[in-house]
Amino acid sequence: MVKAFSFALLSLATAVSVVAAIDPIGQFKRLGACPDLGCVFPPDNAEFLAGSRFDVRVEVHAENDAKPNTNYKLTIEKLRGSHKDNTHGSKPKAIDFSKWSKVKPNAQEAWDFEYAKDATAYWKFKDGDKKAKTPVHVASTAWRQVQINEPGTYKVVLSYNNGKKTEAVWTVNASKRKAKNVILFIGDGMTTAMITAARLISKPHTSGKYTKHMHMDQFPVLGHVMTQSLDSLITDSANSASAYNTGHKSSAGALGVYPDSSASPYDDPKQELIAELLRRRNKKNGGKGGVGIVSTAEVQDATPAAVYAHTRNRDEKATIVDQMIHGAKPVVADVILGGGGKYFHSKTGGKSLNGTDYYAAYSKEHGYKIVHDRDALLKYKGKDPLLGIFHAGNMDVWMDRNVYKDNLKKSASDPTGTGLPALNQPNLDEMVVKGLEVLDKRYRKEGWFMMAEAASVDKMMHPLDYDRALADVLELDNTIGKTKAWLKRNKLDKDTLIIVTADHAHSFDVYGSVDTQYFNSFSDSEELEKKNSIGTYENSGWPSYVDANGDGFPDNWDGRYTLAAGTAVFPTHREDFQININGTRIPAVASTNSHHHYDANPADAPHGINKLATLSTNDNVGVHSLQDVPVFASGPGANLFAGIQDNTEIFHKIAEVLGLGN
Repeated sequence: MVKAFSFALLSLATAVSVVAAIDPIGQFKRLGACPDLGCVFPPDNAEFLAGSRFDVRVEVHAENDAKPNTNYKLTIEKLRGSHKDNTHGSKPKAIDFSKWSKVKPNAQEAWDFEYAKDATAYWKFKDGDKKAKTPVHVASTAWRQVQINEPGTYKVVLSYNNGKKTEAVWTVNASKRKAKNVILFIGDGMTTAMITAARLISKPHTSGKYTKHMHMDQFPVLGHVMTQSLDSLITDSANSASAYNTGHKSSAGALGVYPDSSASPYDDPKQELIAELLRRRNKKNGGKGGVGIVSTAEVQDATPAAVYAHTRNRDEKATIVDQMIHGAKPVVADVILGGGGKYFHSKTGGKSLNGTDYYAAYSKEHGYKIVHDRDALLKYKGKDPLLGIFHAGNMDVWMDRNVYKDNLKKSASDPTGTGLPALNQPNLDEMVVKGLEVLDKRYRKEGWFMMAEAASVDKMMHPLDYDRALADVLELDNTIGKTKAWLKRNKLDKDTLIIVTADHAHSFDVYGSVDTQYFNSFSDSEELEKKNSIGTYENSGWPSYVDANGDGFPDNWDGRYTLAAGTAVFPTHREDFQININGTRIPAVASTNSHHHYDANPADAPHGINKLATLSTNDNVGVHSLQDVPVFASGPGANLFAGIQDNTEIFHKIAEVLGLGN
């Protein structure tokens, strides 16, 4: 087991008196995971899969008028055990990193950057003081495509500035295949409280007991995942999804890399992805496997892009489209389904890289079948790789695709650049099942990996649109149920591990119910009376949601009794606890008095109550939270996911189950 192996290595590290450096305190830093003026990437406490490929970079910094000493060296030694390159008898011996790795480093580089040392400097710079930031001068060396094939614990030491040292201890894990296929479902931003609320509004209950449960409720294994970032308490979707795909923590906005301080967002030290490992898996473990990516977001958005892209900046979406088929060793997934059409063309609203027609490029260069609406998706029965792009940006949420359909007509969302709305978008379950059909036809013998994301749980929690967010939790749960049924029909259920989790949390919770009829009976000035409509404890009662047709979704979203729900972190806004039938909420708008501040949007819940911000005044939507997220598992290898685990461990457990190591 990966966890047992990791614990053994931790004990080994302790036995050889290796003490990890404590992360530096403070909100601002010179460079993430760089504890001193000498930086090593991957940093201390990193874990690797034996045989995986990764880049190494060192940086030496000097601040203000000082210059970095360019006479530095990097060494590596294996702690205990025998290894022909790093032992001398029974005593470990440090070896020059280039000699040991047999990788020639790139030519030494130099550049400058600047950073704010604290909040005072940050806000002074924001207000126009260009001298508030501290200049940094850098000397750097990079080694590309390094491999460590032998499991164990390794110490890497950067020696610089005449005697200073930065040490990093790396752990290398083995793997043994247990399953043919893995499906990783990600409810972006989904928490236990959201699942609880989704269950409440969708499942019948008698005498306080549910008579029917969600599909997630029925998984045999439940654990929790810690989500903190490499260098901050709160993670974003890019580096949290990257942790699932690489086994390494990173910084906000980064995909498959450790962010360095260079100007380019593409030269940062990379780590090999699950999809890349699966594409080159050795024959003894099954050979090359299939890859599927499904999302209700843009397929270049953080979570889906983490499956196939490498960049420090998640917003480089046009280049991310190119990386899928033109990267150094491109993933070229078998299935890509979701939104993001504007990055594939240069027509109306198009933003493709260099004006390239990527629909044509994907089709001509790699044989993709291209579809753009629900009917074409469901009609496809072929074996060719499938690219389905159904919206110019993020796909519309379940609520608007299925209940308030007139909202779809309000934007030029057609993925091909016609300027028309996209009125025939598929649901998540339809995309996932079709994707599984294609993967099964292409890789039934070898096996496959699919990542499927319910993206708008997060995208609706940000603007405090809780009804739409919970509807997307229910869409995910409905998709899980249909996926399990499809696997069973096709006799793949015993060969497939299903994992359901989230990449990060929001601080959402439910604390009662609201009588909206009573709430609406008072004038806008009678806010205290409006608040009396909130029932807590014995007066909380049951909400009005009913699922009479049994499809897993409430039949009515605008009943009298709704949920008293909210988050701990929000901008100044107005709240009426009722669904916005006209589309996604816009809780705050820019103040006319300051470029830093946002005020409550008067058009959002105009007859609601005022809620003053708990966030910085330059935030106009809610933000992520620190809380652990749940992980559910079913199928071969599911037992590995029980208990509390770091988000990087999800990668190592998937890698073990699929046999992606040596």
